[in-house]
Amino acid sequence: MELRAWAESILGATTLEGKLWSPSSWTDHAPGASVRVDRPARPPGLGFSGARERAALPGQLDDAVARGRLLHRFANHELLALEAMAATLLAFPDAPRAFRAGIATTLGEEQAHLRLYLERMAVLGVQLGELPLNDFFWRALQGMGSPLDYVMRMALVFEQANLDYALHFEGQFRSVGDIDTARVLRQVHDDEVGHVRFGLSWFHRWKDPARDDWSVLSSALAPPLGLARARGPSFDVEGRRRAGLGEDFIERLSRHQASKGRPPAAWVFNPSVEDELARSRPGHAPTRTARSLAEDLAPLMSWLAASDDVIVTPRPPGEAWAREMAAAGAPLPETVASLELLRGRKLARLEPWGRGPGITSTGLALVREGRAYQPGLRVAADKVQHLAWKQELSMVIHHRCVRCISGEIVQTPAEAAAALSRGWVVKSPFSTAGRGRVRGAVAPAVESWIEKQLALHGRLRAEPWVQRVLDLSFHYDVFEARAHLRGMVRFDTDARGQFTGTRPSRWLEQESLELRRWVGGEGGDRTWLSRLAVEVGEFLGPRLATLGVEGPAGVDTLVYQDKDGLFIDPLIEVNPRWTMGRVSLAIGARVHPGSRAWWRFVPVRAGRPEATGMMLEGGRLRQGRLFTTDPDSAEVAYTVLDVEPT
Repeated sequence: MELRAWAESILGATTLEGKLWSPSSWTDHAPGASVRVDRPARPPGLGFSGARERAALPGQLDDAVARGRLLHRFANHELLALEAMAATLLAFPDAPRAFRAGIATTLGEEQAHLRLYLERMAVLGVQLGELPLNDFFWRALQGMGSPLDYVMRMALVFEQANLDYALHFEGQFRSVGDIDTARVLRQVHDDEVGHVRFGLSWFHRWKDPARDDWSVLSSALAPPLGLARARGPSFDVEGRRRAGLGEDFIERLSRHQASKGRPPAAWVFNPSVEDELARSRPGHAPTRTARSLAEDLAPLMSWLAASDDVIVTPRPPGEAWAREMAAAGAPLPETVASLELLRGRKLARLEPWGRGPGITSTGLALVREGRAYQPGLRVAADKVQHLAWKQELSMVIHHRCVRCISGEIVQTPAEAAAALSRGWVVKSPFSTAGRGRVRGAVAPAVESWIEKQLALHGRLRAEPWVQRVLDLSFHYDVFEARAHLRGMVRFDTDARGQFTGTRPSRWLEQESLELRRWVGGEGGDRTWLSRLAVEVGEFLGPRLATLGVEGPAGVDTLVYQDKDGLFIDPLIEVNPRWTMGRVSLAIGARVHPGSRAWWRFVPVRAGRPEATGMMLEGGRLRQGRLFTTDPDSAEVAYTVLDVEPT
């Protein structure tokens, strides 16, 4: 029998026996013209429903019917696979005969798998068709332009994933004593090793030899497919090795966490947003150093993103770093080099570090647009505006430890010089990480800076320089006109007040006894600081929402010492965006509760501390050192987390 006739009989069959029939021998002398099949014929009761399949949970598999329903899902996949292979024979009659012969052999094995599943389903009391039959496999294989497309989609995605599914559920069926079904799944697994090997051999013949397997597949597979679908609930390293996949590919796939179907959010690190807000327009060109630093730190967005989101990293971090992150259980979402590479791809939303006039969703297919840039966001980020909020807040919050630091608005160089002569600090309305400020003698460089800032903004902020004791930040999510508290962060600064890192876990234990007692309410009210954070959020929430702030916001606060003792100013400045403190909260959530941690920003020129590896306990970071950005690819700075048990 000719392969073409066999393929046509399978696709046109209206009985299950017809789908399972195969000739005793076949030839391929008359492959005919290319034919594309829109939909295969199906027996009554086995038509496509479009419903989403849901697998039984492992804990349910002690029930025979639940096991049968899980096999129903697997049987549907086998039926779809053999139909897709028959369609491939019709679509590519000019493909090499050895390739077509391999498809025919694989098709016969898929028929054998389907028979085995049907036999076990019957024993377990389930019939094919009594549950909805999904057509995802068929839809995902539509539009194949070449045999190479077929091997990438079928062999290197679906069949590779089945290595994991078959092995995983073999173990699950054995655990409930269903040895007969476990043996079926072992046979399916072993056959799939050969199917992946077959596809991989042709993939290597047809792909660009100058490109590695990962780059070819990741760039060729478009949603709803992707390399995330090439793996299952467990990860079968040995099966992949037997199939011929390379160690580098296996390792990268083992930690790949891209979305399998949910539209991902696209995360963009744009730390120059303050400069854009300062000018109320896009197009600000950061210095080369600032641009390099932004590229160094862009991978930090992975701590904020979901594992199946995508982050924009113009300079992709290295493989060695990614391996260390994966070994530590740290998040590693999909990465792309630019937003342009996401055009045409369905995305949940665009999530920038800060929402300024330079961020645009033009050309992106977003499920939810999100709030666009509004001029009010500039007001929300203005440190001069924060002085007015501070004065209002001081009138509504009354606590013996709260004392707001008074400040002034200066509008002329003379006023700024007078403030500096009193030992005060003068700040730009828009700056980050403790930068954009001057203090000390009025030197020519300081005068020049003041004149430029006044020309740009018209006013500056001046306030006394106090004896810093503790830098804290409160972190909120703003929605429904309220600021909902998400946590508190202890951060570190240098002698100039510039940000250098945080203490993500058990920070109070690292402070002096006097400070611990003060934070603890001197043995009285231990919750006063957290309640203060809530009160600050209640004050700011409506004001931020009115200005168009929606999403993350951070408030810098300061504990300082004066002649009367320790006090806290609960509103130094407001950052209506994601912040390093918020990243620290995400990192801290992965630190073991019995360990303390330090998170530092390290200049490349300072060298690199020795890597000590990271020990986990209960899935959390217990001890060791983790580079939270890649020190090898960094040009300006990298970040490192040190964890030690208490």
